[in-house]
Amino acid sequence: MVRKTREESENTKSMILKSALDCFYEKGFSRTTFEDIAARINLTKGAVYWHFKNKAELLGELIRQQAEENRRQIGKQYTSPDSVEALRRFFQKEAEYIERTPEVRKFNFFILFQVEWSDSVFNQVQAKTGEIRDFHFKTVKHALTVAQKNGEISPDTDIKKISVFIVSTWRGLINTYVCKDEKFSLSQTFLEGFDMVIDKIKNMKGEGK
Repeated sequence: MVRKTREESENTKSMILKSALDCFYEKGFSRTTFEDIAARINLTKGAVYWHFKNKAELLGELIRQQAEENRRQIGKQYTSPDSVEALRRFFQKEAEYIERTPEVRKFNFFILFQVEWSDSVFNQVQAKTGEIRDFHFKTVKHALTVAQKNGEISPDTDIKKISVFIVSTWRGLINTYVCKDEKFSLSQTFLEGFDMVIDKIKNMKGEGK
């Protein structure tokens, strides 16, 4: 048997991941089998197992791959925003990317509504993607911490609490956006709320806790 080159192996892996997302989206995570994924791209079940030992591992790789593509699309200059304005641009660019990219909306719909998160699946995926799961919270917390040190927002601001609120709002809007037939502007809606929150914590100066 001729050994596959690294490039051929990576191409096959990419095909499997795309097929898996399509199958998961159409049938749900629990009802999709490796046979389904393989048949869609004319591979054997063994070829899928060669790359992934189970569906949880495949799911973790899908999440990692999508996060990597998100960061690439947003741009390096926005992956570590260090001011309020840079943080605003970060969310604007990510929202616009979601709005213009059907595959990203499909991925988010699948993750939110079509994965049955058993303890086993969650623990396996969390072990490989915990950093990704916390990415937005850490990004917001870092930007607001620097902004507070630079005097952009009130020294009385509870950074952790505001970070949780901003990220929860962001995730909630994505949840609504990907399942709503009549689309609204994700970027405009989020940024309007973001601006109201930032205005509030700017105007807290001198008010005390």
